[in-house]
Formats: sequence, structure tokens, C-alpha cells
Amino acid sequence: MAIADERLSVPTATVPVLTPSARRQATRDRLLEAAAEAFREAGLQGASVEAICTRAGFTRGAFYSNFESKEQLFLTLLEREFGRRIAHLKAQSAVLEPELRECGPSLGPEAVAGYVADFFMPETDATTWFVLETEFLLLAMRDQSIAGEYLEFMQRFYEEVAEAVAHVIGVAGRRFSLPSENAMPLLSGVYERELRAAALNGNTTLRSFDGLGDQLAELLFAITEPIPAEIRDTL
Repeated sequence: MAIADERLSVPTATVPVLTPSARRQATRDRLLEAAAEAFREAGLQGASVEAICTRAGFTRGAFYSNFESKEQLFLTLLEREFGRRIAHLKAQSAVLEPELRECGPSLGPEAVAGYVADFFMPETDATTWFVLETEFLLLAMRDQSIAGEYLEFMQRFYEEVAEAVAHVIGVAGRRFSLPSENAMPLLSGVYERELRAAALNGNTTLRSFDGLGDQLAELLFAITEPIPAEIRDTL
């Protein structure tokens, strides 16, 4: 039986003319937006496929013609969210780069703390996403059908984060004194600890944690070293 892929009760006059591929992408985008809202309100387990479809204004057929399951949809949504985070880190790096190039080597931990906070601070909704990511992690640990894809996805994400962090500290005249794959778990551990505390305290952002930049800066100075001048001048 063919699966319908159409909006529910939408007047024809209000629907723009789209190619099949553009219409399919528009359907996926709307489902992702509706899912993000539903997940924020009800959590990963609490948000049903029916609730997502109702919020998006689509049939269940539209959902299952685009996603195999709610879990696959969430992984797609997570990939989009993490892509935005990488883009945010790179944008922050571009903003900070001129000043870091000029005064980076002379910066001490206290001055670096401000730069670190600006670089790592998420834009919005940090703790909500942390809770959803934790839910999905627990689900992946129990369900081998999604565990492999989740692990592969997280590996790619952390590699991109490591590249962005290595670049910005290099601009500041320092480099990791241990392999980046060993350094990043240390940094992410501090960051995630603060996210966890924020979530448990009912905070929606990390802005109330004024000490986060200090903690990360102190750790960065412990696991990095100055780049020799003769090498720095060639960068």
C-alpha cells in the first residue's frame, strides 16, 4: 500500500509549487522543527510520533516516508544541532582570531578565561539539549541497532571540535602537550559537568556559571605549551 506524503487540511492556494525533491526536503525540515519542539517539551521518550506529526501538520505516512523511526529522526536532529555548534565555534574563532594573534603569547590564565568563555559558550538551550542527548545515549546503550551509528556520529563530532579548539589555541600561540584525542575528553568533562549541574538546578543556559571560563582556562594551561617562536612565525 502506498504511503501518503501530504499535509493535513492545508488549502491548496497556500502551498507553493515545489519540485518533488524540494517538497520532500520541506517535509523533512518541518518534521525536524516539530520534533525539536516536541522533544524539548516532553523529552525523547515522551514525544510520540503522533505528537510530532500533529505538531508538523503531516500524516504518519509522511513521517515514515522520511524516517524509519523516532530514533532515526532524533539522530538526524542531533546531527543538525551539532553541525550548528561546530559552525558557532568556527564563527567565534574567526571573531577572536585577530586579537589572539596580536596578544596571544602574552596572555595569562585570567585573561584567557574570558576568551575561553566566549569561545565555548553555547548560543541557547544548552541544558535542554544536554538532557536530550543523555536520554539518547542511554537509549543507544540499550539498543544495538542504533549504537553503532551513534558512536560513529559522536566520533566525527569530537574530531571536528578538537580541530576547532586546536586551531584557536594555535592562533593564541599554544599547542596541546598531549594528543588532542586525549586532551578533548578532559575539556569536555569540565564542560559537561557544568551542563549537568545547570540541568539539575533548572537553569536553561550556562551564563550563570561565571567560573566555567576560569576552569577551562586553568585546564588549558595545564595541557598546552607555548609554540616555539620560530614555529609560531611560520603559522
